[in-house]
Amino acid sequence: MTSIVVWGFLLRLGQVTLEASLTLLVGVVVAGVLRRMVSPAGTRRLFGRGLTGLLRGWLAGMLLPVCSLGVIPVAGELRRAGVPGGTVLAFTLTAPLLNPISFLYGLTLAEPIVICSFALASLFLSTMAGMLWDRCLARQDSLRVAAMTAQLADREPLPAAGPRRLLAVAVTAARELTGANALYFVLGLIGSAALAALIPFGSLQATMKHSDWISPLLMMLLAIPIFSSPLPGMMKIGLMFDHGNSLGAAFVLFIVGIGTNVGLLTWLAAHFGLRRFLPWLLVWLLVVLVLAYAAEPLLYDTRKPELDHTHAFDDYSNPFAAAGYDLPTLLNMVQQKLVERFQPMEQTAIITLALLLVAGVGVRLYDRQGRLEQWLSTATASSSPSSVPWWNRPIPGPVLGAIALLGLIAFSIIGMYIYYPPPEQTLNDLSQVRANAVVAVRTGKREEAIRDLELLDLLTRKLQVGVYLRAGHLPAEARQAADNLREAIEQLRDRLLASDADQARQLIQDFELAYQACRRAFGSFASP
Repeated sequence: MTSIVVWGFLLRLGQVTLEASLTLLVGVVVAGVLRRMVSPAGTRRLFGRGLTGLLRGWLAGMLLPVCSLGVIPVAGELRRAGVPGGTVLAFTLTAPLLNPISFLYGLTLAEPIVICSFALASLFLSTMAGMLWDRCLARQDSLRVAAMTAQLADREPLPAAGPRRLLAVAVTAARELTGANALYFVLGLIGSAALAALIPFGSLQATMKHSDWISPLLMMLLAIPIFSSPLPGMMKIGLMFDHGNSLGAAFVLFIVGIGTNVGLLTWLAAHFGLRRFLPWLLVWLLVVLVLAYAAEPLLYDTRKPELDHTHAFDDYSNPFAAAGYDLPTLLNMVQQKLVERFQPMEQTAIITLALLLVAGVGVRLYDRQGRLEQWLSTATASSSPSSVPWWNRPIPGPVLGAIALLGLIAFSIIGMYIYYPPPEQTLNDLSQVRANAVVAVRTGKREEAIRDLELLDLLTRKLQVGVYLRAGHLPAEARQAADNLREAIEQLRDRLLASDADQARQLIQDFELAYQACRRAFGSFASP
């Protein structure tokens, strides 16, 4: 049993690290952009103060594609720039929840009214949390301290126009990745992996039912320590909706499960003071629970029939069913499951993070005085603007920073079209994976069949979003056909997990019928 816990922890740690890689990379880069391109003064103007600042913090958080770990360096830069604490909290609570990709995913796979209600509730929660902090819990001298911090930050000049700015952003991102924040990153990943390793395999499959009043509270206890990036978190909410799970529990997963983790909460306590942060956190969690219990009657009409079990929370429990595996088998299973998660986007993010990590360690070891940043921030003589061609004139730092931030948003939109390919491509992928899955089931290759079925489930969801993204709508017939196919996939997978190979083979015919119906429903959206 001990070996199962250890190997389960290592596998879940690797999986959440891969899951966090891209959004963590975005977070450290955005922090570099704010410091080296936008400037502290520009950051304060961008976020503002008072109620306007809270609303801007919520809006900026919704646009930036970061997670509950990637938001840490960005929030730290806001603090350094002198942005009020309430605005920082509003941004920190909102940024991990949604981005254009995950929002579109949620609109397609759950009722739009549910996802829009969750988003509006996040606006209320972030605004309430920021106002509570600024008016009740912030120290009286907080504004003076913020002003002094901002004055110190303002003394550091922006890098000179040209390659120095880009290099300065990279150096700052490398320092953010290897500095004190690294402890919070590691703490968040380890906390999530440790919880999953300790929860027995499959023990959450019969939980979170809407008929069980304790579901939102149970999800709260689970959601506080776990880490989930926006898109996988939204996938789980889509699964909860499909299986008729508690909408209140889904809301808690959205706000707390996607929005926080142990590392982020520790960072907030360290920077805002534990004695003030703890009562603020308790009030915030209480309000989340109240809204969660209110969601059930308010959104009652959107609920689907409750099923007897769900696989939505399998990632939050130990991946191994029982003890008795030998070491080679465990190593092989861990390797296969990590390879499944190591997709092209994760590969690019991991390589970039590794380069930044090496650079950050080198800078901290050999440039402890910060001479490199001083050199990069030293202004150099340049030609007068009138003597420089219009196409080569330097762009002011704040303008360039704003362009960089808008570029990140544009990148997330482009990534949305890449992650959700055209219907014809997804249908081709479905055909190939379906054939592999059927052969694996018939030949008794259990693990291979389970992996292919899980990939089929993901592809059906990508198919729906890809159609919605390009056509602007998703017919009810197509949505129902995709739901039926996923239900057939789940029944087949359940039989395989139960090691009932004979029953699994008998379900192949039903699976094939559902697959053909899905192809017919979506075939009209594919290019000839």
